Amino acid sequence: MAIVVLVVLVLAALFLVIKLVRKHRQVHRPDTPVPTKIAYWLSLVYTVFPFDLLPDPIYFDDIVVLTGGLIYVGKSLNKKTRDDRRLD
Repeated sequence: MAIVVLVVLVLAALFLVIKLVRKHRQVHRPDTPVPTKIAYWLSLVYTVFPFDLLPDPIYFDDIVVLTGGLIYVGKSLNKKTRDDRRLD
């Protein structure tokens, strides 16, 4: 059972790293809203920072915070894109 949980956590972490790399360039554009940039960086800092809500062998809190940050960033960027299209 522990091996299954470990494999799931590793796969989730790899998926999130791929999402981070894809969002990185979008977040660093000058027209990206500041709250979106802050959410991106805070979720990344929480994931990397050594102090967590749960002990470090359990990466569940890191995955949840990073996933939440990436969901917020994705929705914010999609909303910005829709608003930009509406203005054109």
